[in-house]
Amino acid sequence: MTSEPGSFARATIEERKPAIVAEVLALSPKREVIRHALQALVEEIRHLPISPPPPGVPLHAEWVAHYGLWEGSTWLELPWYFAEAYFYLRLLSAIGYFAGLHPDPFARQKASLLAQSGPVVASMARIERAVGDLPPAEAFTLLARRSLWGNRTDLSNVAVTERHRGDPTHSDQPPPVVDDCRSAYEDLLRAPEAEVVFLCDNAGPELVCDLHLAAWLLDHAAERVALEVKPQPFFVSDAMAREVDATIAYLQGCDDPAVQGVGDRLKDARSRGTLSVRDHPFWCGPDHYDSLPQDLWDRLSRAALVISKGDVNYRRFLRDRHWPFDTPIERALPPFPAPVLLLRTFKGELAAGLSREAVEQLSRADPDWLVSGRQGVAQYRAQARAGRDGATASRPTGGT
Repeated sequence: MTSEPGSFARATIEERKPAIVAEVLALSPKREVIRHALQALVEEIRHLPISPPPPGVPLHAEWVAHYGLWEGSTWLELPWYFAEAYFYLRLLSAIGYFAGLHPDPFARQKASLLAQSGPVVASMARIERAVGDLPPAEAFTLLARRSLWGNRTDLSNVAVTERHRGDPTHSDQPPPVVDDCRSAYEDLLRAPEAEVVFLCDNAGPELVCDLHLAAWLLDHAAERVALEVKPQPFFVSDAMAREVDATIAYLQGCDDPAVQGVGDRLKDARSRGTLSVRDHPFWCGPDHYDSLPQDLWDRLSRAALVISKGDVNYRRFLRDRHWPFDTPIERALPPFPAPVLLLRTFKGELAAGLSREAVEQLSRADPDWLVSGRQGVAQYRAQARAGRDGATASRPTGGT
């Protein structure tokens, strides 16, 4: 909850969201037109109860239902994910994005993030040359770990991004706290039709690493790869379809032949349809992953493996609940239509599937390990739990 004193959730609303509004104003060519609406949004965040969802926004009925659970609450009395996702909806509405009056307010920042990917691309070139000499399971693990550590570059979390400026995937990283990459790969090889789906997170260096892994999978383990991206701007640097194509073109334009080769293979796969880029309104909606719409459930059920990227996807799987950290991941995750590998750096105070010993060691070594981005997990659940949880959300009445 954003009401939790001293929590990262509370600081996100009190500090980072007004700062994001200020950045949008500073970079917008229409700053004088949108200034009043954005100042009103900041005033509401700081002092007022939340206002209802504006008409004409995607998933309006779903947003109205969630708003009804929390009507009369301030921004510091909300579930964390709802507060963050609602902020981006309200921001886009305030600038006229949904009416076609304002472009993506984060487009310039995402383009700059891609332009700063040089250190990651340099290490990518070295790894592309070396990975062919590794056994396939080791190659997959190496590239999946790079995809994991690439998640540190996140414009909605400036502190973590600044802490890991340069190449966030460099070779002296600690091993993930949990590393189930080999199990995920071995199961993928046994799948009769190997489609891998990425639930993408950030553009820039992270997407570079995701695409490197995708290219390797198409060459060695998967018949098809699908990238699920956001249909609208979200969490500042989340990838949309145009960021995927811009990143592929960026790789093709690099000086190093090995990197160019990766970009060319990806471009060819896009042309042949073995690499697809998809979106869905749910990815920017108010619900957690226990409430997947049926069409998205059916779409993901065709995957032999879903690779979930980043902290927000992880939180939506765990429903932002304070699970005891040693809760088995099989219990914490809701029913899901496919095997899932969660690649997440810690940028929020929740987790599951960790041993008590690991938690004690991490807490002694780094008191900020839950939010610093220094640690990560690669957690795999092979089988979806039987059935779907059809329970509807309700406003909590007490407890933790």
